[in-house]
Amino acid sequence: MFSKIAINNVKRSFKDYSIYFLTLTLGVCIFYSFNSLDSQYAIQEMNKNTIFRESLELLMSGTSVFVSVILGGLIVYANNFLIKKRKRELGLYMTLGMSKGKISRILIVETLLIGVVSLIVGIGLGIIVSQGLSVLTANILSMDLDKYKFVFSLGAMMKSIVYFGIIYLLVMIFNQFTISKYKLIDLLNASKRNEEVKLKNPFVSVLTFILSVAFLIFAYMRILETGLNAEDTDLIITILMGVFGTLLFFFSLSSFFIQIAQKNKGFYFKNINIFVLRQINNKVNTNFLSMTIISLMLFLTISLIFTAFDLKGTIDKNTANTTPFDASAFLVVNQEEEDPAVNDIEAYLNNIDFTFEPYEKHAFFDEYLLDLTIEDLLSQYLSDEEKIAIQENYMYGPVSALKISDYNAIINLTGQESVDLKEDEILVVSTYGKIIQALPEYMKNEENIIIEDKAYKIKNDVAIEENIKINRGSNFFYLIIPDNFTGNLQLEYTSFNVIYEDRYNEKSEQKFTTLFNDLDENKYRSINPGLVIGSTENQIKEQEKGSAALFIFLGLFLGLIFIISSAAVMALQQLSDASDSLERYKSLKKIGVTDKLINGAILNQCLIYFLLPLGLAVIHSIVGIKAVSGMFHFNYESVLISSLILVIIYGGYFYATYVGVKNIVKGSN
Repeated sequence: MFSKIAINNVKRSFKDYSIYFLTLTLGVCIFYSFNSLDSQYAIQEMNKNTIFRESLELLMSGTSVFVSVILGGLIVYANNFLIKKRKRELGLYMTLGMSKGKISRILIVETLLIGVVSLIVGIGLGIIVSQGLSVLTANILSMDLDKYKFVFSLGAMMKSIVYFGIIYLLVMIFNQFTISKYKLIDLLNASKRNEEVKLKNPFVSVLTFILSVAFLIFAYMRILETGLNAEDTDLIITILMGVFGTLLFFFSLSSFFIQIAQKNKGFYFKNINIFVLRQINNKVNTNFLSMTIISLMLFLTISLIFTAFDLKGTIDKNTANTTPFDASAFLVVNQEEEDPAVNDIEAYLNNIDFTFEPYEKHAFFDEYLLDLTIEDLLSQYLSDEEKIAIQENYMYGPVSALKISDYNAIINLTGQESVDLKEDEILVVSTYGKIIQALPEYMKNEENIIIEDKAYKIKNDVAIEENIKINRGSNFFYLIIPDNFTGNLQLEYTSFNVIYEDRYNEKSEQKFTTLFNDLDENKYRSINPGLVIGSTENQIKEQEKGSAALFIFLGLFLGLIFIISSAAVMALQQLSDASDSLERYKSLKKIGVTDKLINGAILNQCLIYFLLPLGLAVIHSIVGIKAVSGMFHFNYESVLISSLILVIIYGGYFYATYVGVKNIVKGSN
């Protein structure tokens, strides 16, 4: 009997359950799709890289738990809305003599029914969506689409069932707890309670609104000035100012605009604008805290999706800038080792019987540390922000140096002619000028570099930005010193670079990849205890693409969950408001207001309610993205994709809410 009542309840209340069901289904769909990543061909290829596989597993596990907590909270919130909406119905059951235990059993069956259906439909949709995700993954990793195949992940399906099963179980427990607290009189009078308007004083509302705008503008100015390079305390203060400004904004917004609208009598008294404005005023004032959270979540969503897609463009741009070397390696010098052969990478390779073929051009070189730090060198030109940027990017510490003979051996590999350097001259090789203005300013204004009280003339006017080895994505700073340099030198690395001959490229790539993988696994530590680290150009590219893929998946996963959560809460609040305001709509009809005007009022309410948090989130995002624009390669494609995803999901929830509210009002006739 309980099953029959539950099934009939779900059928009868399908319109009320539609947003709830849509949210559950989309949640399951996204959860399955992203947990099926490890079953895709492109990811399986990347999984051969141990670091990538471990990073992916850690990322997916941690994110899945985090997302489950968010979805669990959302589902409990949505379920609470449905229970609240059905208070009169539950009160009627109790009036007819049904016990709270029997009512609980009906709710359990309803939850099970909706949960099972949403799991089946959500996993079905997830299997379809994961095929598109598979194509996207192959595109990100620049892999051949001809190898695409249909993807089904049993592990992702089981994980979805377990995680959402736990969430549904918590919902059932929550329902039992909620029902046990209700009294019959509260249930029967539930619809007679109104919201409490928290900010009534006009002067205070205007003052609070102006204060909120001031907080936001000040926070925008601070973040635009320093970006993310501010000191930790300053950055936290800026973020708190933004959050507090957003909170005050929604707390005062509706009361402020009511004051403005009342000044314009023609607008205020036109049609039923006074009704619409009062409705919005009540809801925004009552739900200002949730609107603040939703606006901040939408801000995170826009930023996450934008940066996720923009990162791919940045990685592609970096990938196009190939280095002239096919492989590089270095041995970390042990300063306590007395045998020089142990710290010599050439001797190391001889010990393990590794030899270079005639078609593998190579050069050995040594890297030293000077008694000079970056801070000492550039101190007069560094701003406070640049000092922080140097530390955060690991650009501080002793300056590295190469002797001119080694430097010439490196550039000769690439076909360049040797550089002459006098015993009192020095060359600057660095990309620091891309990060800080201090280096260009230094080279523009200074003629010499002082090392241990001796002046060395800077031979080049502008820093040479061509690196001495494969070091993609990292900035570098070297001084090229004379061979007879007399200052203190601490040997840091002994290294080599290789360039393959084109016709043997594949063979050499395999050979050096195997060598570097063996070194990673410490295969030769018993022969020589020295630590050797190396990589080929292709290995570095794969690592960069793998990192980009992980970041894009994380951005999409969290971004989509945040959109769904935000839009679902907005929708449920509007539907709840419609149920509570039925008597007001009936009053409008009694005084002769047409259905067309009422439908227009519903549309305006939903539109304004959905646009308010989104509008402020878009402004936050524009400022935030501009503040970190130096870190990304801005392109219109990422803006278009981000906007499209947001419009489709958020717009879909808006339309479903508008139709739902209209049906509730229409059904009350």
